[in-house]
Amino acid sequence: MKYLELRKRVKGNVFTFFDVAKFFSAENQQTIKVQLARFVKKGLIKKIKRGLYCFDPKLLDELELASCLYQPSYISLETSLNYYGIIPDIPQGVTSVTVTTTKKISNEFGNFYYAKIKPLLFFGYLKVKSPTSEAFFNLARKEKALLDYFYVRKIKKIDDLRLNLKDLNLIRYQEYVKFFPKWVQKIKL
Repeated sequence: MKYLELRKRVKGNVFTFFDVAKFFSAENQQTIKVQLARFVKKGLIKKIKRGLYCFDPKLLDELELASCLYQPSYISLETSLNYYGIIPDIPQGVTSVTVTTTKKISNEFGNFYYAKIKPLLFFGYLKVKSPTSEAFFNLARKEKALLDYFYVRKIKKIDDLRLNLKDLNLIRYQEYVKFFPKWVQKIKL
């Protein structure tokens, strides 16, 4: 595998070892690992973590990276609420939810927080195209991000919160809230 072949076949900026192995299926996986390590050493690609790489760190979209760093996950909570303009505060890192373990990942690209939710609550997100690359990331819908926020942060009243709820789809909110515990269902918007 040559670098130019890799660049030609991998369309996005971020890619995994498994992406490369799929594109170069005729090659031995150990050979691919060695070649990727050589590309990293030469500065042709950047290793983000084991099995995850990018071509140009300057073009890295933190939302795309958050979706790749820890899977399965989708961006929600404060990051999603800020993305939609529901909360004015800018989060200190990218916040996501997952069905695995609560985790914080810090690296040169930022801080990434993953909060565990029940598998029953892992829904209500869509694939959004990154504005800086050809890749996509998983982002909670407005209504789901708000419910995840209440649930994960254990918020029972919204009186003191600065929330802009004017564009919220109340029908979708009512559909989603049925899956949450009673104490979340009791929150008055």
